[in-house]
Amino acid sequence: MSTLSSVREIARAEVLFFSFGRAVALLTGSVVVGVEALITRAELRRSRRQLADLDDRLLRDIGLDRGKAHYEASKGFWA
Repeated sequence: MSTLSSVREIARAEVLFFSFGRAVALLTGSVVVGVEALITRAELRRSRRQLADLDDRLLRDIGLDRGKAHYEASKGFWA
């Protein structure tokens, strides 16, 4: 079982009252999800920069031209 799924299990526990443990689990789960999102965006940014560095022959192999590659590489990390 992954860390995130175990945190989610604790957060979903059927507790009728507020507990410190549940609050910590919810906060930890939120932090884990946020960090995973940042890592995903960083990987996307890195792959877009690598796309911009490809030469025309390699771009043609994957079905792109220089303009499309430049457009994709110029997108922000949030896109």
